[in-house]
Amino acid sequence: MTCYKNAHQQLQGDKSRSNDRETYPILRCSAESRIMDEENKNESIRMAQAEQRILSTVNQYLGINAHLHSHFLHSETEGWEEFHSSHITDLTRAMNAYLPEMGYIARQERSLQIRHFDETTSPISDLLISDLPRAGQREAVRTFAAPQAQTAFNVPASTLLEREPADVKRPTAIKIYELQAAAGGSQREKPVAWIELLSPSNKSGSGYTNYVAKREALLANWLVFVEIDYLHGDSTTLETIPDYRPSGRDSLPREDAHPYHLWLIDPRQPPDDPQSGAIATFDVDQPIPAFSIPLNRGDYLTFDFNAVYHQTFRAQPAFGMAVNYAAAPEAVERDYNMRDQAAIAARMLTVQKLHREGTNLAQGPYPVNSHLLDSLRRRGEVVKQVLTSDATPINSLDLDLE
Repeated sequence: MTCYKNAHQQLQGDKSRSNDRETYPILRCSAESRIMDEENKNESIRMAQAEQRILSTVNQYLGINAHLHSHFLHSETEGWEEFHSSHITDLTRAMNAYLPEMGYIARQERSLQIRHFDETTSPISDLLISDLPRAGQREAVRTFAAPQAQTAFNVPASTLLEREPADVKRPTAIKIYELQAAAGGSQREKPVAWIELLSPSNKSGSGYTNYVAKREALLANWLVFVEIDYLHGDSTTLETIPDYRPSGRDSLPREDAHPYHLWLIDPRQPPDDPQSGAIATFDVDQPIPAFSIPLNRGDYLTFDFNAVYHQTFRAQPAFGMAVNYAAAPEAVERDYNMRDQAAIAARMLTVQKLHREGTNLAQGPYPVNSHLLDSLRRRGEVVKQVLTSDATPINSLDLDLE
């Protein structure tokens, strides 16, 4: 009203203006009013969106956080590098809670040089396990097990390795050494196992070929090789593991494949021996499986990767702040198959319900109602409704939860 009052006074004070010019202040006021209305509308939308955001610095998924990894893939590609670095550090420390007592040690190195191998061979690693020196008599074979989630199953390494070396793909690692006594009272580190956590750059482009060659060199030097693949948007690094999302701009995820993988090969065993390899595939909102990593002298480290993943998520609040459980992950319909879309929708509905009830999400993750998940898997149209709407109450959906 003030704008129009001022315009009227301006017109009354200047009688010499033409009729066309007399209307200009009012037209200007009308335009300014429309701009203000639009700004108020936008502010209301921003406030509504802020009210709908559901955040938690604790991972609300049982395993890999699909929201966060989609965010890394589409919006904050550099965020994966931070997660990768943090997670490698957490994995190394968690393994070293068990390994020294067994006579081994895990090391994290930005640029791996395979010690005690050919000096010309220097692959890049995230973590390597080494053997420690032991005094006195040989100890009995032991298995140290961290708290477990699911367990992988053994398979012959020949079923994992690709048929054509030229077709192989590529990844990055941790080093486990066996520490052995050397002359003069010193100790010598002998590489035992190599653990790779894949980054996007490891699975495409020119680095892929380099990775394959380094992997072959490691296997040729009898190192146990473990690969961790938490990246759903890229091809796998083995031809024998189906790609979850095949290459091609318009390719959709396969219903018969899985977004995440762990596998290992023990080259010290005959390739057709069932104990020479192991593989675990898992889906959205499933815990990351435990893995038994063979070391030396019959020792095994049974390690729960799931607990460490949750630790890494929790330790950096920025990861949780990037996840809004009131909205679907970016490009969810293009990046995930129907099975995993249903799991994402069920997780979102569960977190939204807990949030409305005032439940402390910091105590999560909480289980998903199995009837809810089963019903969503039968009702693809309802899954789409959940993934394209903000904070949809469960009781507003046409679902049979009995």
